[in-house]
Amino acid sequence: MKNASGILRVSLLTSAAGAALALGLPVSASADSLSPSTFSTTISVGGTADIAKTGVISAGAPTTANADVMFIVDTTGSMGPAITQVDAALASTVSSLSAFGTIATGVAEYKDKTSDGYDPFDYQLDQAITGNSALTQSAIGALTAGGGGDDPEQGLFALTSATTDPATGWQAGAKKIEVIVGDAPSHSADALPPAAGGVTVASTASTLASNGVTLIALNASEITGDSGLDSQGQFDSTTGLLSMGVGGSLTNFTNAADITADIVAAVGAAFATYSDVSLGLVGGAPSDCSVSLPGSIMGSFSRSAAETFGFGDVAVTGTHAGTCSFTVGLFADGTLLATEVDSVTVTGSATPEPSTWAMMIIGFAAFGYMGYRKRAKVTFSSLA
Repeated sequence: MKNASGILRVSLLTSAAGAALALGLPVSASADSLSPSTFSTTISVGGTADIAKTGVISAGAPTTANADVMFIVDTTGSMGPAITQVDAALASTVSSLSAFGTIATGVAEYKDKTSDGYDPFDYQLDQAITGNSALTQSAIGALTAGGGGDDPEQGLFALTSATTDPATGWQAGAKKIEVIVGDAPSHSADALPPAAGGVTVASTASTLASNGVTLIALNASEITGDSGLDSQGQFDSTTGLLSMGVGGSLTNFTNAADITADIVAAVGAAFATYSDVSLGLVGGAPSDCSVSLPGSIMGSFSRSAAETFGFGDVAVTGTHAGTCSFTVGLFADGTLLATEVDSVTVTGSATPEPSTWAMMIIGFAAFGYMGYRKRAKVTFSSLA
């Protein structure tokens, strides 16, 4: 198979280990971790417990990461053979991606209603992000090719829509990955109008980059004979999206095996480097206590070697009597890599704040003064 720059690739990457090898990373990897893996203690209301946290991000491809992969497929007239290959590739792709951790998938398609006026839509979500790959397989199997009119389609609008539409179902803590499959360039407001939503290459790049989306662009023109997804330089690393702060890759494919290889390699590359390592609460804030997390650790890191991050203390303060349980996650560039669970028993009852004591004293004094005035009035009347 040739990649977008014409280099022949002969190896098929069908696992996280294959992706690690292609990226020059250690092939074997232990799971990323956060320690202590569990912690429990007892504090009183108003008391504080400090829990020192240490995160380890292993060498090699991750095995416990979370990723959402959204397939966005051109379904205009020429794309029939390519859609067949995407459908054939999905099961093996999902299976291979599972080596990285927990992978969810979804499906959307795009046509060209804005330009030709006959297509039923410009963009359509067929299956929101789901952990049930059978639903994704069913949605891709139901795609049919038709319509399209002129050569450009609404691919840029589709990428923008999938990124920003809440119905897509992006999950918190998951790396966002969009796989666009097409054989023709995209309408853009500045170069190939009319573009749905007035999108341009620059606006699409800004949307993807600001939302942390990794782009995997798969050109199908070697199958369909159309002009090519990047025939106008909209997707490449020289003038296109990949030159504007969007991470990812652009490759050509001719069969289902190519699709699996391209996606697995690109997902592996998306995890290879990171710069922002942090802790976060997973599943929301707890009751009966407040949790204060240390700040992020910033730098330039790579999975070419294991990295250890000492975050310092997670401070837990008891607010109400009860059992306070919460989950802390280890994140790299916003992607959840590992979790651990803490449980703090809070005993006692709240001690009034100094201001509360002051108000109570003033209240007692007022009642005492009123009682004195009442007794004094009775005494004076008796003397009259």
